Amino acid sequence: MKGLLTILLVLLVGCTPTVKEVALNKNKNEVVVLKRGKFGFSEEERRFIREEAHKLNIEIPRKEAIRREMERLLKNKQWLEVALRRASLYIPHITPILREYGLPEELALLPLIESGFNPFAVSHSGAGGIWQLMPATARSYGLKVNSHIDERFDLVKSTHAAAKYLRDLYNRFGDWSLVLAAYNCGEGCVSRRTGGVDFWRSKWALPEQTRRYVPMFFASLLIARSPQKYGLRVKNLPLNLEKTIVERDTEVKNIVKKLKLKESTFRDMNPHIRGEVVPAGTFLYIPSGVYKEKRKAVVKLTEPERGRKQLRKAPKSKKVVIKEPEKPSPRKVKVIRLENGALLYIKE
Repeated sequence: MKGLLTILLVLLVGCTPTVKEVALNKNKNEVVVLKRGKFGFSEEERRFIREEAHKLNIEIPRKEAIRREMERLLKNKQWLEVALRRASLYIPHITPILREYGLPEELALLPLIESGFNPFAVSHSGAGGIWQLMPATARSYGLKVNSHIDERFDLVKSTHAAAKYLRDLYNRFGDWSLVLAAYNCGEGCVSRRTGGVDFWRSKWALPEQTRRYVPMFFASLLIARSPQKYGLRVKNLPLNLEKTIVERDTEVKNIVKKLKLKESTFRDMNPHIRGEVVPAGTFLYIPSGVYKEKRKAVVKLTEPERGRKQLRKAPKSKKVVIKEPEKPSPRKVKVIRLENGALLYIKE
């Protein structure tokens, strides 16, 4: 029996260079596992790569480059599992915005390689949020970045800014592989080093990280498509977020008390809020179903809080602000009074 097993091992090593893992039953209590060869793509995976390249209208990436990036990502499975769990929470809010700007929905996975979908992520260069926007880029696309609030960490507003930026990059380069490269190292970098020539022919002039960026994007698409296939344990987060808006300045402690949330939970969901006061016009994110009468809520102060300088009031938006009714009807609006006199209106 021992000799037969040796022969089988020799045959497998000599004749099956593409085998990744083979298990041989030695006896009832022992299993011999043979690992051999490099990571290879199935026909299904190759077809998926072709289809995604066709959707983006770019040259099919080289399989060897994608394979290397998959191996790099899969080396840290724990980090990748956490990132994919966060993705399950954020992507449902991201894809509708990408559709609004006419962008490929596949771009919803860019934050996986930018930040691991970490809403608190800040790079050494100062880029922040899941989309890793630089302060100057964020401000140029209408985001507030100051001591009170940093909207690069606001899920919805930062996604709108990133979508506009990606759209502008595409209008400039007309090629999604160059757009991805420009998102990584900047449009000036791509223009100077490649002259806008096809990514695969000019990538050698780009920084190493940028050369790897397009293959890494396709690697992330493959992994996110079927994480269990690559040994990842990923379950969708049970938490769903609901967006609300603050019409006037109010304090964090009053909101979390009435919503019965821990402040740490509130901060985790709202990393864009830096201080103790939520400025007017700010989006808030809370768990769906905090109240039965959920949907869009407006936190509104009926009069300025005493003993504190008011922040500048943000302009009202007819699309998102629910105007205070003269006589709120209990069938349409639920009114909750906070300790400081503020009213919290929950639209049914």
